[in-house]
Amino acid sequence: MASPSHYETLFVARQPVLDEALNTWGYFHYYRRCQEHTYSEFSDPLQATLSVIQCLPACMDTCAQPHKALIHLPPQALMTGIPKALGAACVMPVLDPYPADDARYLDSLRTLKAEGYHLALDLARPFDLKNPLLEVAGTVILDMRAPEALNGELKSTVAELKRRGHILLAKRVETHEAADMARDLGFSLFAGHFFREPVTLTQRKISAAESTRLTLLDLLSRSEPPTDLLVNAIEADASVSYRVLTMLNSAHFGLLKKVSSVRQAVVMAGWMQLSAWLRVMVMGDVTPSTKARELLHLSAQRAKFFELLALASDRRAEADSLFLLGLFSLLPAMLDMPMATVLDKLSLDDGLYAGLCGEPGPYASWLAMAQAIEDTRWDDMAECALNLGLPTGSVATAYNASFQWADTLLLALPHNHKNGHGGRSEG
Repeated sequence: MASPSHYETLFVARQPVLDEALNTWGYFHYYRRCQEHTYSEFSDPLQATLSVIQCLPACMDTCAQPHKALIHLPPQALMTGIPKALGAACVMPVLDPYPADDARYLDSLRTLKAEGYHLALDLARPFDLKNPLLEVAGTVILDMRAPEALNGELKSTVAELKRRGHILLAKRVETHEAADMARDLGFSLFAGHFFREPVTLTQRKISAAESTRLTLLDLLSRSEPPTDLLVNAIEADASVSYRVLTMLNSAHFGLLKKVSSVRQAVVMAGWMQLSAWLRVMVMGDVTPSTKARELLHLSAQRAKFFELLALASDRRAEADSLFLLGLFSLLPAMLDMPMATVLDKLSLDDGLYAGLCGEPGPYASWLAMAQAIEDTRWDDMAECALNLGLPTGSVATAYNASFQWADTLLLALPHNHKNGHGGRSEG
């Protein structure tokens, strides 16, 4: 069984950057051993940068416009023109505040800026507004996690940077309260995991439209529902019927003949392939539009990640339940309701219900592992992988494959959520 250090070298995590309307604007790509570290564990910073860049092609959705790939790049990487391997439309180099007085370094940055690269400066406390790198950085990144962020220093710094015309990105925004504070101060971009958390709404009830979608989702949660029931449920919703027929007639499914009815679609596509797509699509339908893109992608990625690991560890009988575990794990954030309230609409087995509600049991380590990866807590991730008895290398392989699967699936969804996938302005 692999040691924790074996797993550490395999992961380059990505964290979404959201705009003011909570649309996905870009992604941070980084390698870190644990959440507290702000530096690479590689002894050679240039090698760390190359490792991150080499992994980007596996993240289809983050290598294409309109999403930006934000990568911390050491001076050596910037002075040797490494960002040009990806192009100004894709990568946004993130600069550390020091060194700032190297004339050759500043000249290299000016050249990149003249060639169309938008540079971001990660400005640490205490905020040095005389840093020469502010001359070339269009975006400034400020940390919102520390308690002292509430004091006047941050407010005055934000005001001055906005006066100078900088775009402001708040990082480590972990709560909705922090996101609201950052927005009030004048930030327009936000990075952190606050979007995964539900917003508590007084007496929030499931709407009729949401109830209809959850009824269909309940049917899709069965191992293989009767064809008649599935066909009737799809045909009862014109929007779902249209998207099913459109999707199955697309090149993504590659069927040999055109599909002309829902019944024919269910029979020809096959339950395993159709059910995965339908589950993700219906999940998107119950998600508020401002959260749709990132939460839906993360849910789909978790679902496939767990399913692939189940197959790799001879847990084939658990693969479908683990897929549902990942897919439903963010329902509270999607609907801004407690998990138990949402699950009352779904007839899940007791074990899966308990796992989704956060109770101790066989599913707890799976969810803990997914969150550890998303938070770049590699030691915790490795411990979960060891506790689950996962084969050496399977976690990294499944993680990369699940991201590609989720990217491909969401890009192929007809009538996709425009608020989550397009309509953003670029910085």
